[in-house]
Amino acid sequence: MDATFWITVVLIVALGTIGGVLFKSGTNTLGTIDYRRLLEIRISSPTVVFAGLLVFSVLLFFYSGFSLGEHSFAAKYLFTPIIFLALIMLAASRFLIGVPLSVTGLGRLTGLLTALGVIATAIASVLVFKETFSTRELAGLALAVVAVILLGE
Repeated sequence: MDATFWITVVLIVALGTIGGVLFKSGTNTLGTIDYRRLLEIRISSPTVVFAGLLVFSVLLFFYSGFSLGEHSFAAKYLFTPIIFLALIMLAASRFLIGVPLSVTGLGRLTGLLTALGVIATAIASVLVFKETFSTRELAGLALAVVAVILLGE
């Protein structure tokens, strides 16, 4: 693996770590977050107007970005429908992380989610992409299961 790979990995880890610390700081200021609070909406004229503007702006954002794809590979990459959908799902998972993060430590939750993510991703990779794993890789997955048990207690 070349330098670009490792520079990108370090950048991903650094941005993810900074993002995690900022997210935990934000949840600390809001107190316990639960689904009741997340679904709390006060219906009013401004709420309807702003929600409509939000939906319109998201649609405009996607249309503009998709159209820009003919002129920029980065836009084509970002706004390829399946990639954009994947990013929406990743963003939704990051949004929901606030629920457990508001009641536990950042390090503990990150370890638990990472281990569970490794296991779930490995299973999905086998089912969707027909990937195979060596004995060594399976041993690593078994360690992830042990990590889930230890971190989840």
